Amino acid sequence: MNPPGGDNAGSGFNAATWAIQRARLVVFLTALLVLGGTWAFIDMGKLEDPEFTVPTALVQTGYPGARATRVEEEVTEVLERHIQQLDELDELESVSRHGESVIFVHVDEALGDQAQRQVWDELERTVRAAVPDLPEGIRGPLVDDDYGDVFGTLLAIHGEGYSHRELHDYADELRRELLRLPGVARAELFGDRGERIFVETRRSRLAALDLHPGVIIQALERQNVVAPGGAIELEEDRVRLFVSGVFESVDDVRNLAIHNPETGERFQLRDVAEVHRGDAEPPERMLRYNGQPAVALGVSPTEGTNVVALGDDVLERIQALRGDRPVGIDIDTVNFQPETVRAAILDFGGNLATAVVIVLGVLLVALGWRTGLIVGMGVPLTILATFFVMWVAGIELHRVSLGALIVVLGMLVDNAIVVAELMMTRIRRGTERLQAAREAVSETGGPLLIGTLIAALAFSPISMTPTLVGEFTRSLFWVVAIALGLSWLLAVTLTALLAWRWLPAPANGDPTGTETPGIGTQLLALYRRALTAMLRHRRRTLASVVGLMLVAVASFALVPQIFFPPADRAQFMIDHWRGEGTRIETTAADVARLESWLSQHPEVESYTAFIGEGSPRFYLPMMPELPNPALAQILVQVEDVDRLHDIIAETREWMDGRFPGAEPRVRPMQLGEPVRYPVELRLSGPQDRAELRATADRVLEWMEGHPDLERPRHDWRERTLTLDVQVDQDRVRAAGLSSAEVAETLEAGVSGMPIGVFRDGDQALPVLWRFPEDERRDLAQLHTLEIWPRDGGAAVPLGQVAEVEPVFDEAVIWRHDRRPTVTLQADLAPGATASGFVREADPVIDTLLQGTGNAGRVERAWGGEFEAAADAQASVLAPVPVVLGLMVVLLLWQFNSFRNTLVVALSVPLAVVGVVAGLLLFRQPFGFIALLGAMSLGGILLRNAIVLVEQAELERRRGLDPLEALIEAAVNRFRPVLLTALTTILGMIPLALSGPFWAPLAIAVMSGLAAGTVLILGVVPVLYATLHRLPRPA
Repeated sequence: MNPPGGDNAGSGFNAATWAIQRARLVVFLTALLVLGGTWAFIDMGKLEDPEFTVPTALVQTGYPGARATRVEEEVTEVLERHIQQLDELDELESVSRHGESVIFVHVDEALGDQAQRQVWDELERTVRAAVPDLPEGIRGPLVDDDYGDVFGTLLAIHGEGYSHRELHDYADELRRELLRLPGVARAELFGDRGERIFVETRRSRLAALDLHPGVIIQALERQNVVAPGGAIELEEDRVRLFVSGVFESVDDVRNLAIHNPETGERFQLRDVAEVHRGDAEPPERMLRYNGQPAVALGVSPTEGTNVVALGDDVLERIQALRGDRPVGIDIDTVNFQPETVRAAILDFGGNLATAVVIVLGVLLVALGWRTGLIVGMGVPLTILATFFVMWVAGIELHRVSLGALIVVLGMLVDNAIVVAELMMTRIRRGTERLQAAREAVSETGGPLLIGTLIAALAFSPISMTPTLVGEFTRSLFWVVAIALGLSWLLAVTLTALLAWRWLPAPANGDPTGTETPGIGTQLLALYRRALTAMLRHRRRTLASVVGLMLVAVASFALVPQIFFPPADRAQFMIDHWRGEGTRIETTAADVARLESWLSQHPEVESYTAFIGEGSPRFYLPMMPELPNPALAQILVQVEDVDRLHDIIAETREWMDGRFPGAEPRVRPMQLGEPVRYPVELRLSGPQDRAELRATADRVLEWMEGHPDLERPRHDWRERTLTLDVQVDQDRVRAAGLSSAEVAETLEAGVSGMPIGVFRDGDQALPVLWRFPEDERRDLAQLHTLEIWPRDGGAAVPLGQVAEVEPVFDEAVIWRHDRRPTVTLQADLAPGATASGFVREADPVIDTLLQGTGNAGRVERAWGGEFEAAADAQASVLAPVPVVLGLMVVLLLWQFNSFRNTLVVALSVPLAVVGVVAGLLLFRQPFGFIALLGAMSLGGILLRNAIVLVEQAELERRRGLDPLEALIEAAVNRFRPVLLTALTTILGMIPLALSGPFWAPLAIAVMSGLAAGTVLILGVVPVLYATLHRLPRPA
C-alpha cells in the first residue's frame, strides 16, 4: 500500500498523517534509532549502582603528647569554631583521641559537584586561617576532600617468603603503571605497615662514653639537610651549586661522624648506636589476604568512566607486566567492581529481556498476532531510543536506570494500544484507513500526552530531592520520563503508520466496531452487567470502597518498614573491635584465629583482613572506619550469594563467646545512603563528660536487655589506662631541665623520638632515636629513666623530678555540632525494624533521662536508619504539593472541568488497597523504594482514569445519552486498561524476583495496579455518574 501524496484527511497538523505521508523517512529514522540505540548501549557508562557525591570532607590534625581532653579543647573546639562560619555547612562531627583530632565536615547535600569543590577550597582557607589559634607542636591540619572516592578495583599483592618491604616495592611499581591508564583517577596502596630508620643507643654505652644524646641528635640534623649552595654568575650562564649531605643509604647514617665536645673524641654513629631499617614497631596497620601478609592496591576511576572497559584495561596491563613480576608474588582481587558491574548489567539485561518477552507474549495473545506485533514493536524501539537519549544525556546504566526501564515497560504499550485499538474500531466501522489514523491520533493524542506527562510527573519528586538518596535514585525519574515521552511519540507516528499498513480489513463488516478478537465478548458482557449494577447502587459501591481503604490504612501499621535492604552482594564484613587501647598485635592474634576458621569453611572464597584500620571505600554505600589498633575489618567473599545470610549466621555463632572483651559484628553490605548502625541514639549534653557518660551507660544498660537489638554499644567506648607524669617544676629547674626535655626522653625511652627524615625516592621515612627494647618496656624501671639536659650536664633519674600516676581517662570523645555527644549504636534482631523500635523506645528514653536528672540537660536525637529514612522521605514528599498542583493544571487543561478533574484525582487513593494487601501478602517491607513505587502507581492510575473520562466526554459529544456514553466509554476502555495493567504486572515479575532492592517496589506496583485497575473500571464511572448527577440505569 502506497502512502497518499497529500493531506486529504482534513486541515491542521496531524502526527499520524505526517508519518504515513513520509513513510520512507520514518522507516529510515527508525533504522537509525535501532543502530543508535544499539551503539549507545555498548558505549555508555556502566556501573553497579548510581554514583552519588559524598558531601563530607575530613580535617585531620595531630597533636603529639596531648591527651584526648586537651585535643578536644585546644584543637577540635578551635577548628570547629572557625569551620562553622561556612555558609554551606550542614553539620559537624568530630572525634578527639590521644594525640589526634578528626573533624567530619558535612555540607549541604543539594550542592553540585562543582559547588562542593568550591566549598572545599573555602574550607582549606578557613582551616589555614585557624592555624595561628592552634597550639605549638601540632601536625597539620590537613583537609581530605577525597573522602568519598571509591576504589572499586582492589587488588591484593602477596607472596610466601617475601618481606613486607618487597611486597610494598612491587605494589608501588604496579601502582605507577596503572596510573598511566586512561580513566584512572587515583591508585593508592593500603596495608602499609610503615617503615622507620631506627637509631638505638644503650644508656650504659652513652654513660661509658660520657656522651649526651643531644650530640647525636644535632649531628643527624646538621648532616641530613638539603640546603641551597648559591649560584655562580658567569659571562653568559648561571651555574647553581648543589651541596651533598643528604643520607642516601642506611650506611650513610651508620657512618655519620660524631664529635663528643666533653671528651674531644671522634667516632662514627655505628660505634655507639645500632642503626637499621625496619617496619614500624608496633606496625601502624597490617593487611592479610587469605591469612598471608599482603599489600592492597586500590584503583579509583575518573567520573563517567566505563568501569567495565577500565577493568579490562587493568587486567591487560597486569598481564603485560607479568614478566617483570618476581616469581612467587601473586595478585588476587579483593573486590573487582568491573566484574560485579558486568554481572549486574547481564542480570538486569536478562530481566529486561524477559520482561519484554512477557509483554510481547501478552500482546500477541490478547490482540492477535498482527495487532500484537504492531503494538509490541514499539517496546524494543522505545527501549533502544531511551538508551540513545540516556547516552546523549550522560545517564549511565546501573541498578536504578535499568530497573526504571522494567518499571515503565508495561506502560510503554498503553499509548500504542489506544491508538491501534481506536484505528481498528474505526476501520471495522468502514472508515478509510488514513482517516481512521488521523481520527485516532487527533482524538486520543492530547489525552494520551496529558496522561503521559502526569505519569512522568508522578516520579518527579525523586528528581527534586536534594539528598544522597535522591541523587542515588534520580535517574529513575529521568529514564521513566524519557521512555514514556518516546513511547507517546512512537505511538502517534510509527504505530499509526504500522496500523495503517498492516491492520486487517473487516471480514464481513462490523458496523458497530465493537468486535473484540483476543478477549471474549462474554467478558465484556459480564463487565457491562457488573458496571450497570454498580451504577445502580452507587452509595453502596462507594461505601464499600471507602471501607476497603480504611481497612488498608489501618493495616499499614502491620507492614514492616525499613530504609534500604541489604545489598545482594556475595560479600559480608566482619568488624572486630577489641577494647580501646589494645595493641595491634593482640588484635592481629584474634584475626588469625578467625582466619583459621574461615579457611576451613567450604563456601568461603577469600577473606581479606584490614588490621589497625578499616577497609578503603571499595563500594560507595559504605562508611570507612578511622585507624585504630583495636580494630580489624575482614571482608569475606562467598561462592553463592543465596547462601550469604546462612554463612553470616554461622560466623556470628562461631564468634560469640570466643573473644572475651571484644565486640564482633558480622554484617552484609548495605544499599543506599550509608549509615554506621541501623539504630543510633545521640545524647548531647553538658561539658561534664563523666555526667554524659553516666547517662549514656544508663540508657545502654536498658538497650542491652531489649529483644529487638543486638550488640548495643556506644562510641566513646572504654576509658583507657594512661600514666600521668606529674613534673615537679621546682625540682626540674633545679636539675637544669625542662618539661620538654622530660617528654623527649620519655618518648625515646618508650616508643622512639623522631629526629629527622630519611628519603628513599618519593618515600619519607622517619628517623627514630630510642633505647633498645629491654630498656623501653619495663614499666617497673620507668622511674630510673635518665633525663639528659640539652645543654649538657649530669643526667637525672625521672623519679627525682616527677611522679608517675596511673589514670583511667577518656580516650575517645565524639562531638556533634560542637557539643560532646555519645552515640548509642545497635544492630537489629531478625524481624525488627528501626522505626518500630524507635516508637517503642521514645517514652522509655524520656523516663530514663528524667531518672538521671538530666532530662533538660541532655538532648537526644535518633540517627541511623530512622533519621536517614525520615530525611529522605521528607525530602521526597516536600515537592509533592507542587507536583499535585501541576497535575491539576494539566487535568484542567484537558477537561476544562472541575468535576472531571475531581473524578480523575479521586482515583489515586484507590492504590492504597492493593499496595498494603500486596506487601502484607508477600511479606515485603515498606521502604524508600516501595514509597517511590506507590507514588508512581498514582501516575499510572491517573492516566487510565484520564482516558476513560475523556472517552465518556467524547461519546457525549457524539450525541449519546450521558449514561449510555459513560457505559460505552467504560466498555471501550476495558480492554486497553486491562491490557496495560496486565503487561505492567506481568512485566514486573522479573523485577520482583531480582532481589531485595526492587522487590518491594515491584510488589507495591503489581498489587496496587491489580486492585487499582479493578476499582478504576468500577469506581471511576460511579464517581463520574455521581458528580454529574446522571440517572441510575433501569
